Amino acid sequence: MVVFATVALVGLAAAGPASAEADTAQGTFKSHAVTLEVRSAIAFYGKSSLGGPDDVLIVAATNARIHGDALADYYDRRRAAEKRIKDDETGVVYFEFRPDGRYKGLSYYFASGNGCGFCSGDVVSTVRLAGGKLSGTLKGSEPERTFDIALDVPIMSDDHGVALPADGGAPGAAYLAYHAALVQRDRAALKTLLSLDRQQTWAAAEKKGGAGGFVDFLAGEHPNRSVRIVRGFVKGNTAVLLVTGESSTIGALSGEVLLMKEKEVWHVDDELTDLVLR
Repeated sequence: MVVFATVALVGLAAAGPASAEADTAQGTFKSHAVTLEVRSAIAFYGKSSLGGPDDVLIVAATNARIHGDALADYYDRRRAAEKRIKDDETGVVYFEFRPDGRYKGLSYYFASGNGCGFCSGDVVSTVRLAGGKLSGTLKGSEPERTFDIALDVPIMSDDHGVALPADGGAPGAAYLAYHAALVQRDRAALKTLLSLDRQQTWAAAEKKGGAGGFVDFLAGEHPNRSVRIVRGFVKGNTAVLLVTGESSTIGALSGEVLLMKEKEVWHVDDELTDLVLR
Protein backbone atom coordinates (compact mmCIF):
# COMPACT_ATOMS: atom_id res chain seq x y z
CA MET A 1 0.00 0.00 0.00
CA VAL A 2 1.25 3.48 -0.90
CA VAL A 3 1.01 5.99 1.94
CA PHE A 4 1.23 9.75 1.55
CA ALA A 5 2.88 10.64 4.86
CA THR A 6 3.31 14.05 6.42
CA VAL A 7 5.81 16.16 4.48
CA ALA A 8 7.22 19.66 4.76
CA LEU A 9 7.06 22.11 1.87
CA VAL A 10 9.56 24.94 1.89
CA GLY A 11 7.80 28.30 2.08
CA LEU A 12 4.24 26.98 2.11
CA ALA A 13 4.25 24.30 4.80
CA ALA A 14 5.79 23.56 8.14
CA ALA A 15 6.79 20.29 9.72
CA GLY A 16 5.95 19.22 13.24
CA PRO A 17 2.87 19.15 15.45
CA ALA A 18 3.29 22.75 16.60
CA SER A 19 1.97 24.15 13.33
CA ALA A 20 -1.40 25.84 13.86
CA GLU A 21 -2.49 24.82 10.39
CA ALA A 22 -2.37 21.15 11.45
CA ASP A 23 -5.65 21.65 13.35
CA THR A 24 -7.59 22.54 10.20
CA ALA A 25 -8.01 18.89 9.12
CA GLN A 26 -7.28 15.41 10.41
CA GLY A 27 -8.10 11.92 9.20
CA THR A 28 -7.48 9.36 6.49
CA PHE A 29 -8.46 9.17 2.82
CA LYS A 30 -7.96 5.80 1.08
CA SER A 31 -8.32 5.23 -2.65
CA HIS A 32 -7.33 1.86 -4.09
CA ALA A 33 -3.74 1.23 -2.94
CA VAL A 34 -3.09 4.81 -1.81
CA THR A 35 -3.62 6.16 1.69
CA LEU A 36 -3.52 9.89 2.34
CA GLU A 37 -2.91 10.81 5.97
CA VAL A 38 -4.64 14.20 6.12
CA ARG A 39 -2.82 16.77 8.27
CA SER A 40 -4.19 20.15 7.17
CA ALA A 41 -6.49 21.94 4.74
CA ILE A 42 -7.38 25.30 3.24
CA ALA A 43 -10.84 26.54 2.21
CA PHE A 44 -11.65 29.05 -0.50
CA TYR A 45 -14.20 30.01 -3.13
CA GLY A 46 -13.58 28.66 -6.62
CA LYS A 47 -15.08 26.92 -9.63
CA SER A 48 -16.54 23.45 -9.30
CA SER A 49 -14.87 20.52 -11.04
CA LEU A 50 -18.24 20.09 -12.77
CA GLY A 51 -17.88 23.51 -14.36
CA GLY A 52 -20.55 26.20 -14.37
CA PRO A 53 -20.49 29.94 -13.72
CA ASP A 54 -21.08 29.90 -9.97
CA ASP A 55 -18.43 29.56 -7.29
CA VAL A 56 -18.50 26.82 -4.69
CA LEU A 57 -16.64 26.44 -1.42
CA ILE A 58 -13.62 24.19 -1.88
CA VAL A 59 -11.62 22.50 0.85
CA ALA A 60 -8.18 21.29 -0.30
CA ALA A 61 -7.09 18.59 2.17
CA THR A 62 -3.51 17.31 2.13
CA ASN A 63 -0.88 15.36 4.06
CA ALA A 64 1.33 18.48 4.08
CA ARG A 65 1.17 21.03 6.89
CA ILE A 66 0.11 24.08 4.92
CA HIS A 67 0.87 27.71 5.65
CA GLY A 68 -2.59 28.98 4.74
CA ASP A 69 -1.51 32.63 4.91
CA ALA A 70 1.07 32.08 2.17
CA LEU A 71 -1.44 30.43 -0.15
CA ALA A 72 -3.98 33.18 0.51
CA ASP A 73 -1.86 35.62 -1.52
CA TYR A 74 -2.56 33.66 -4.72
CA TYR A 75 -5.55 34.58 -6.85
CA ASP A 76 -6.36 31.01 -7.90
CA ARG A 77 -5.85 28.91 -4.77
CA ARG A 78 -6.61 25.61 -6.49
CA ARG A 79 -3.90 26.23 -9.08
CA ALA A 80 -1.52 27.15 -6.26
CA ALA A 81 -2.32 23.89 -4.45
CA GLU A 82 -1.80 21.86 -7.63
CA LYS A 83 1.51 23.52 -8.49
CA ARG A 84 3.04 24.40 -5.12
CA ILE A 85 1.64 21.76 -2.75
CA LYS A 86 0.97 18.61 -4.75
CA ASP A 87 3.92 16.46 -5.81
CA ASP A 88 5.07 12.83 -5.77
CA GLU A 89 5.00 12.76 -1.96
CA THR A 90 2.08 15.07 -1.36
CA GLY A 91 -1.53 14.37 -2.32
CA VAL A 92 -4.47 16.78 -2.40
CA VAL A 93 -8.19 15.98 -2.27
CA TYR A 94 -10.69 18.70 -3.14
CA PHE A 95 -14.00 18.58 -1.27
CA GLU A 96 -16.71 20.86 -2.65
CA PHE A 97 -19.54 22.50 -0.73
CA ARG A 98 -22.44 24.68 -1.80
CA PRO A 99 -22.28 28.32 -0.68
CA ASP A 100 -24.51 27.48 2.30
CA GLY A 101 -22.06 24.78 3.48
CA ARG A 102 -23.89 21.68 2.23
CA TYR A 103 -21.62 18.97 0.85
CA LYS A 104 -21.57 18.63 -2.94
CA GLY A 105 -18.77 16.25 -4.03
CA LEU A 106 -15.04 15.65 -4.35
CA SER A 107 -12.25 15.36 -6.87
CA TYR A 108 -8.65 14.17 -6.80
CA TYR A 109 -5.91 12.55 -8.86
CA PHE A 110 -3.25 10.35 -7.26
CA ALA A 111 -2.08 8.32 -10.27
CA SER A 112 -3.30 6.91 -13.55
CA GLY A 113 -6.46 4.95 -12.80
CA ASN A 114 -6.65 6.33 -9.27
CA GLY A 115 -8.64 9.52 -9.14
CA CYS A 116 -12.04 11.07 -9.72
CA GLY A 117 -13.03 14.09 -11.81
CA PHE A 118 -16.11 14.53 -9.64
CA CYS A 119 -17.73 12.03 -7.26
CA SER A 120 -20.65 12.61 -4.91
CA GLY A 121 -21.97 9.23 -3.68
CA ASP A 122 -22.07 7.56 -0.25
CA VAL A 123 -20.81 10.48 1.82
CA VAL A 124 -22.14 11.44 5.24
CA SER A 125 -21.37 15.07 6.07
CA THR A 126 -21.86 16.94 9.35
CA VAL A 127 -19.94 19.93 8.01
CA ARG A 128 -21.55 23.30 8.63
CA LEU A 129 -20.68 26.83 7.60
CA ALA A 130 -20.52 29.15 10.60
CA GLY A 131 -18.30 31.97 11.78
CA GLY A 132 -16.35 32.01 8.53
CA LYS A 133 -15.37 28.34 8.90
CA LEU A 134 -16.35 24.95 7.52
CA SER A 135 -16.43 22.59 10.50
CA GLY A 136 -17.56 18.99 10.95
CA THR A 137 -16.82 15.52 9.65
CA LEU A 138 -16.89 13.81 6.25
CA LYS A 139 -17.23 10.04 5.99
CA GLY A 140 -17.17 8.16 2.70
CA SER A 141 -17.81 4.45 2.13
CA GLU A 142 -17.72 3.83 -1.63
CA PRO A 143 -15.89 0.63 -2.68
CA GLU A 144 -13.29 2.69 -4.60
CA ARG A 145 -12.56 5.08 -1.73
CA THR A 146 -13.15 5.41 1.98
CA PHE A 147 -12.43 8.35 4.24
CA ASP A 148 -13.08 9.77 7.66
CA ILE A 149 -11.94 13.37 7.99
CA ALA A 150 -12.59 16.10 10.55
CA LEU A 151 -12.51 19.70 9.30
CA ASP A 152 -12.23 23.05 11.06
CA VAL A 153 -11.11 25.27 8.22
CA PRO A 154 -11.33 29.07 7.99
CA ILE A 155 -12.42 30.33 4.57
CA MET A 156 -9.88 32.53 2.82
CA SER A 157 -10.91 36.06 1.91
CA ASP A 158 -11.29 36.96 -1.75
CA ASP A 159 -10.08 40.49 -1.03
CA HIS A 160 -6.79 40.88 -2.87
CA GLY A 161 -6.65 44.61 -2.30
CA VAL A 162 -6.93 47.71 -4.45
CA ALA A 163 -7.10 47.38 -8.23
CA LEU A 164 -3.90 48.38 -10.01
CA PRO A 165 -3.83 50.51 -13.20
CA ALA A 166 -4.27 48.71 -16.51
CA ASP A 167 -0.51 48.38 -16.96
CA GLY A 168 -0.03 46.96 -13.46
CA GLY A 169 1.60 50.12 -12.10
CA ALA A 170 4.95 49.67 -10.34
CA PRO A 171 4.43 45.90 -9.82
CA GLY A 172 3.65 45.59 -13.54
CA ALA A 173 6.85 47.42 -14.47
CA ALA A 174 8.86 45.09 -12.22
CA TYR A 175 7.27 42.05 -13.86
CA LEU A 176 7.97 43.29 -17.39
CA ALA A 177 11.61 43.89 -16.43
CA TYR A 178 11.69 40.33 -15.06
CA HIS A 179 10.20 39.08 -18.34
CA ALA A 180 12.93 40.81 -20.36
CA ALA A 181 15.75 39.52 -18.14
CA LEU A 182 14.38 35.96 -18.16
CA VAL A 183 13.93 35.86 -21.94
CA GLN A 184 17.49 37.17 -22.42
CA ARG A 185 18.84 34.83 -19.72
CA ASP A 186 20.47 37.86 -18.12
CA ARG A 187 21.24 36.26 -14.77
CA ALA A 188 22.72 39.37 -13.18
CA ALA A 189 19.61 41.45 -13.91
CA LEU A 190 17.24 38.59 -13.17
CA LYS A 191 18.59 38.00 -9.69
CA THR A 192 18.00 41.62 -8.64
CA LEU A 193 14.36 41.38 -9.76
CA LEU A 194 13.56 38.37 -7.56
CA SER A 195 12.25 38.48 -4.01
CA LEU A 196 14.69 37.89 -1.17
CA ASP A 197 13.20 34.43 -0.64
CA ARG A 198 13.77 33.52 -4.30
CA GLN A 199 17.29 34.93 -4.16
CA GLN A 200 18.04 32.64 -1.23
CA THR A 201 16.72 29.67 -3.21
CA TRP A 202 18.97 30.70 -6.11
CA ALA A 203 21.99 30.97 -3.80
CA ALA A 204 21.30 27.49 -2.42
CA ALA A 205 21.06 26.13 -5.97
CA GLU A 206 24.35 27.82 -6.91
CA LYS A 207 26.14 26.08 -4.03
CA LYS A 208 25.03 22.77 -5.51
CA GLY A 209 25.96 23.78 -9.06
CA GLY A 210 22.32 24.10 -10.06
CA ALA A 211 21.92 27.80 -10.89
CA GLY A 212 21.11 26.97 -14.50
CA GLY A 213 18.45 24.53 -13.39
CA PHE A 214 16.85 27.16 -11.18
CA VAL A 215 16.65 29.61 -14.09
CA ASP A 216 15.13 26.83 -16.19
CA PHE A 217 12.55 26.33 -13.44
CA LEU A 218 11.61 30.01 -13.58
CA ALA A 219 11.40 29.88 -17.38
CA GLY A 220 9.20 26.79 -17.28
CA GLU A 221 6.26 28.77 -15.86
CA HIS A 222 6.85 31.82 -18.05
CA PRO A 223 5.35 32.88 -21.43
CA ASN A 224 8.67 33.70 -23.04
CA ARG A 225 7.41 34.85 -26.46
CA SER A 226 5.02 37.55 -25.27
CA VAL A 227 3.21 38.60 -22.12
CA ARG A 228 0.25 40.85 -21.30
CA ILE A 229 -0.95 42.09 -17.93
CA VAL A 230 -4.73 41.61 -17.73
CA ARG A 231 -5.40 43.09 -14.29
CA GLY A 232 -3.80 43.35 -10.89
CA PHE A 233 -4.30 44.08 -7.23
CA VAL A 234 -2.14 45.39 -4.41
CA LYS A 235 -2.60 44.83 -0.69
CA GLY A 236 0.09 46.21 1.56
CA ASN A 237 3.44 44.88 0.41
CA THR A 238 1.94 42.14 -1.76
CA ALA A 239 0.69 42.42 -5.34
CA VAL A 240 -0.84 39.88 -7.68
CA LEU A 241 -0.96 40.26 -11.46
CA LEU A 242 -3.18 38.22 -13.76
CA VAL A 243 -1.35 37.64 -17.03
CA THR A 244 -1.63 35.95 -20.40
CA GLY A 245 1.04 35.24 -22.97
CA GLU A 246 2.63 32.92 -25.49
CA SER A 247 5.30 30.31 -24.94
CA SER A 248 7.51 29.34 -27.85
CA THR A 249 7.36 25.69 -26.80
CA ILE A 250 3.81 24.97 -25.58
CA GLY A 251 1.57 27.80 -26.82
CA ALA A 252 -0.85 30.12 -25.06
CA LEU A 253 -0.60 30.48 -21.28
CA SER A 254 -2.59 32.27 -18.61
CA GLY A 255 -1.84 32.66 -14.94
CA GLU A 256 -0.74 34.94 -12.16
CA VAL A 257 2.36 36.52 -10.69
CA LEU A 258 3.02 37.28 -7.03
CA LEU A 259 5.26 40.23 -6.17
CA MET A 260 6.61 41.43 -2.84
CA LYS A 261 7.59 44.99 -1.97
CA GLU A 262 10.93 44.76 -0.21
CA LYS A 263 12.99 47.84 0.70
CA GLU A 264 10.44 49.94 -1.21
CA VAL A 265 11.07 48.02 -4.45
CA TRP A 266 8.77 45.44 -6.07
CA HIS A 267 10.28 41.97 -6.67
CA VAL A 268 8.84 38.87 -8.35
CA ASP A 269 8.19 36.09 -5.86
CA ASP A 270 6.33 33.46 -7.89
CA GLU A 271 4.65 32.83 -11.23
CA LEU A 272 2.03 30.17 -11.97
CA THR A 273 0.63 29.52 -15.44
CA ASP A 274 -1.61 27.00 -17.16
CA LEU A 275 -1.89 26.03 -20.80
CA VAL A 276 -4.88 27.69 -22.49
CA LEU A 277 -6.97 25.04 -24.23
CA ARG A 278 -8.28 26.15 -27.59
